[in-house]
Amino acid sequence: MAERASPLIEERILLRSLSGGDREAFWPLWLEHRLHLYSVCLRQMRGSKADALDAVSRSMLLAFRKLPAHATKIENLQAWLTRLTRNVCADIRREQLRLSAGGNGVDIDEIGAEEIGAADPSPSPEEVALSNETRVRLQRAIDSLPPLLRGVAQMRFLHEASYEAIASTLSITEPTARKRVQQARTVLRSCC
Repeated sequence: MAERASPLIEERILLRSLSGGDREAFWPLWLEHRLHLYSVCLRQMRGSKADALDAVSRSMLLAFRKLPAHATKIENLQAWLTRLTRNVCADIRREQLRLSAGGNGVDIDEIGAEEIGAADPSPSPEEVALSNETRVRLQRAIDSLPPLLRGVAQMRFLHEASYEAIASTLSITEPTARKRVQQARTVLRSCC
């Protein structure tokens, strides 16, 4: 009976195939991470299931288009997909703000971008600065945690790893991973 390769090895093989032009290699990769990405979208879209589903769909299409070009450079696929998905969610929220700000719902910039096939909009310098500042403050707070909680907090809060991934990486049970994340959250709230 042949042993199954580890998930990380399988992921690397699929990424290599994808970068070599095998578009079918995308689907097992996406299916492996879709529930995590849906939970990211649900948080980013403030609990709106419809918006989260829209964000997951858009993320899937964007990942399908961009992943082959980046596949060989990716060290952590879940982190890469999470970043892409969070950017999609931010784009959706900006769209919603533009539409709710008035006007007839038609955005001239969007029409121009679609017609010429422009690249995805990048975050503003202010958003980048705020995000970086928040990330640095969170990293400092996490660094002050006891060693037992530091790793789980970093994986969950900085890399948005699933409880399953945390448990697997740290060789602990999923309930233990959940409990440690809860403890870390409590400590972080009391000190920050």
